[in-house]
Amino acid sequence: MPAPNATRRAALALGAGGLIALTLRDTRAQSTRAMTFITPFSYILAFVDVLNAKGGGYFERAGLDVTIEQGRGSAMAVQQIVGGGGLLSRTGVGDHIRASSRPGGDDLIAVGTISQGSPFYVISAPSKPIRTPEDMAGKTIGVLSVGGATEIVLDVMLQARGVDRARVARQVAPNSPAGLQLIEQGRIDGYIVSAGVPIALQAANTPHVSWNTDDVAPIPGQCYIARRSTLAQNGDLVVRFLRAVKLSLDDMLADADLSKTLANLRGFEIAEMRNAATAPLILRNEMQFWLTAGRENILRNVPERWQRGYDLMAAAGFTPPGLRADTLYTNDFVNRALA
Repeated sequence: MPAPNATRRAALALGAGGLIALTLRDTRAQSTRAMTFITPFSYILAFVDVLNAKGGGYFERAGLDVTIEQGRGSAMAVQQIVGGGGLLSRTGVGDHIRASSRPGGDDLIAVGTISQGSPFYVISAPSKPIRTPEDMAGKTIGVLSVGGATEIVLDVMLQARGVDRARVARQVAPNSPAGLQLIEQGRIDGYIVSAGVPIALQAANTPHVSWNTDDVAPIPGQCYIARRSTLAQNGDLVVRFLRAVKLSLDDMLADADLSKTLANLRGFEIAEMRNAATAPLILRNEMQFWLTAGRENILRNVPERWQRGYDLMAAAGFTPPGLRADTLYTNDFVNRALA
């Protein structure tokens, strides 16, 4: 039988150990910060940057409790950030540039660029191909949302090629292969979609014509935006967010067959995931846009690409000409996250 003093010392040791464990758990709990992130649309594989970070526990390990809200158009996602509905949103760089010259938009700033190249493609039928903006004159083109990123890039392309925008009608179309049915019905002549749609059409051997909008309007594709007025208080959350996303991107790029990535996404309702054969192809295609400006620039706002995009937007009348694009973004948080 152990001596009373030994037993007491053991009990005190156990008590101290338990107290330390509780304290560590409490510290971790207190250091976890909640934030809301807003996607432009419902869950699609294009948003794998944040969905994998959430499903794979990257945000949790960074001390973040991230709620991902599904938006209803990129323009509305911008409005939600302006109105304080979330800390960060992913939206089109074109949306951000246009919003910057509107009431409340000057409070917005891009803290990182996730898609350096345009993730949008123009789809049409081989029987009535649309291969250039010039072919759109007198036609109806489908866009994902009124006033959103796809309509902006449409107008910029038309301006770049000297096509009167008034001669091109617009109609909301789905971000899916089903848009081809609207073309067959004569309701639209072509439509602009995210990168996953042409991959799905190719995999299904569906005849179509597609081309990337970067061929005409090289505007950085998608960025993360926040309100400047919130960054003094929440800058640490932004750094944690970007650090978690970068680790997630690195692991996805190293995931040879994407099996780990796809497993992390199973908790989300993603229509593209229903086809096990095409989902990895769509993911690979999306991932290329992270690296358009080189792996060394992943998540960074690249000055040359932003200025060129700004000048194209200004030429189309979306923002004042002759201004510097670097007033619309900062690399401070990316630099801190990757240090």
